[in-house]
Amino acid sequence: MATVKSTKKLVRRSISLRPEINSKVQVLARRERRSANQILEKLIETGLETQENEKRRFFELAERMIAATDRSEQQHLKKELARKTFGV
Repeated sequence: MATVKSTKKLVRRSISLRPEINSKVQVLARRERRSANQILEKLIETGLETQENEKRRFFELAERMIAATDRSEQQHLKKELARKTFGV
């Protein structure tokens, strides 16, 4: 049987999880019939994508605020940006 070399180089990482997080990962792994490692990789990828989307959304709001000519729209966008930045 021929084997195909993967073009992606894997990096080994060691992490420590709180017991409750580990339990949730194990439950997801069993439910999806995947390894805990695959679940962790999927969760990390999803988290990184979400963070990137939030960053993109923030800059879109900032650009809209700068371009807005209506004072009330500027105030609304300013409040939304503050909420995203400070959780206010």
